[in-house]
Amino acid sequence: MESETSLIIGKLILYCLPLVLLLFFSKITQRHFKRQHSAIKLPDLLVPFLILGIHILSELTYGFSVIPYFLIFIFSLGIVVLLVIAAKKGEILYKSFFKTYWRFVFISSILAYYSLVTANVIMT
Repeated sequence: MESETSLIIGKLILYCLPLVLLLFFSKITQRHFKRQHSAIKLPDLLVPFLILGIHILSELTYGFSVIPYFLIFIFSLGIVVLLVIAAKKGEILYKSFFKTYWRFVFISSILAYYSLVTANVIMT
């Protein structure tokens, strides 16, 4: 009985952690990096943890990792973003490309993460 309770609590923490971090620590990290004269925001820092969460959730849900497929998707997304920026502006500015690309990676990873959360809840 105790192991089931701790497993449920662990899953709830895994499910809610990105949202809790975004809601409660966004202002704190923004103030910290503003003092450092940097444009880094909390979503920029969350991407590696979301990718790790995608790996863990896909292993729990499907029994295999979807990370290779996700990496192919985000690398393909990078090529598309690069081509769109090059066609639109006529040149490639690496700073704006990486900033735009990394934000798209964050959006993709948060969508994949919560899609896996939904699949895990449905499967169990």
